[in-house]
Amino acid sequence: MKTKRVLIVEDNDLNRKLFENLVGQVWSFESVINGRQAVIKATEAHFDLILMDIQMPELDGISAMREIRTLNGHTPPIVAITAYADDGDRESFLKQGFDEFITKPIRPREFLQILERLIEGDSPENSIPKSIEENPDKILDINIVNQLMKYNSPRIIKSVFEDFLKECDTLIQQAKVKQENKDLDGFSNTIHIIKGNSGTLGANRIFAQALEIEKLSKEKAIHSLSKKLENLENEIQIFRDFIKEEINFIP
Repeated sequence: MKTKRVLIVEDNDLNRKLFENLVGQVWSFESVINGRQAVIKATEAHFDLILMDIQMPELDGISAMREIRTLNGHTPPIVAITAYADDGDRESFLKQGFDEFITKPIRPREFLQILERLIEGDSPENSIPKSIEENPDKILDINIVNQLMKYNSPRIIKSVFEDFLKECDTLIQQAKVKQENKDLDGFSNTIHIIKGNSGTLGANRIFAQALEIEKLSKEKAIHSLSKKLENLENEIQIFRDFIKEEINFIP
């Protein structure tokens, strides 16, 4: 029987599904989609750890963490999750009150090691999976897939890839509309979702293209975006074809 409970706070459907599948292998969990719901849930029930995305609608992760700390006399470890990170971010998040800091794209083994250390008090292993940026030319990082397979059933992995591709199609269309409307912030945020999801799944070339587009949009390099967005669409199609051909590597 799973006696320890985790509250997952994540507004992105694909990330939330992955977190649920990973956490559910070891602990029981509940999920909410924004910081306001997290505050309510944390005051209603006991959790041994809260997994908190930083950028969310209604109430962001930092504000939600502060409210939970204020409202509850005793709070469990709260782990910040964000895709925006540099060398000084971990110290900054810890000073603000978080117990640990995880960057997206997550790596399943490292992710579970951090949670286990905070929930169970065990020391994490020193072996850290290779970063996606060390394998930029591979269509799919099999090392990451193998890690996902370790903690999820083949049926779930197949479903996650299918959901990822459907979401990519939707997000690309949204990005085109935002580009036409010259909404660069909205455009960047949309590409950011593709970048994060592709990184988590080991879709290296999609990740690399999305990363480049996100940087260009933040630099206001408007004239370069159309061609780069076309390249991203091509990489998504290449990935779709690859998955159709190679999906049998998943039993």
